[in-house]
Amino acid sequence: MVDLRSGAEMTVSEAARAAALSPARVRALVNAGRVPSRKVGNQHLVDVNALLAMPRRPGRPMSPRMAWALLLLTDDQRPEWVAPGDVYRVERHLDRLASDPAPELLLQALVRNRATRHAYGAQAPDGLRHDDQLVLSGLSDSRAGLAAAADVEAYVQDDDLRGVVRRHLLVAASDARANVWLHSAPFVPPSSLRLQVAADLAEHGGPRERQRARDIIRAAVEGRR
Repeated sequence: MVDLRSGAEMTVSEAARAAALSPARVRALVNAGRVPSRKVGNQHLVDVNALLAMPRRPGRPMSPRMAWALLLLTDDQRPEWVAPGDVYRVERHLDRLASDPAPELLLQALVRNRATRHAYGAQAPDGLRHDDQLVLSGLSDSRAGLAAAADVEAYVQDDDLRGVVRRHLLVAASDARANVWLHSAPFVPPSSLRLQVAADLAEHGGPRERQRARDIIRAAVEGRR
């Protein structure tokens, strides 16, 4: 198991394995000064968390309709508005996710238009878990497997967002200071979907969230083969 605690250092080969990059690519980033490292003897120790936090080249985002088609079809749900051609396109994207060394970043880019993400601060966030207008996802979904008792993440219909914010006394906050994340969209499924949860986790950007997102994606994609 890779140690991703704050300040974790790894050799170039270990860091490359953790970040799903080639050792040559990691060495190039170190030599260019883009990743913090220190030299011990004949080898560099790389700040793996800094490496994992580096942005990757994004894919082209899907339309909201196609983003939800991808999320739904992966869980074997096919609403009437999903056309046969959509199924073919989704299968091609699933093939890409299956072969990508960092599928969580590809998924994050592909389904970016599924909803609008809002970050808030709340003094009593637990009440949101029992709000019938919200569908828990991301950090608040049991499949995330992360201890986030003080944080809440959920989806809400666009028309209901303002009322939820007022009812729970939510205050807009920076992502670093937030403890509530709401994704507002015209369409919200009755329960969260596997790739929906994975995309939410990937958006948090931390190494634990990204690794868990990667695991969920791989299990979802492999289950369809």
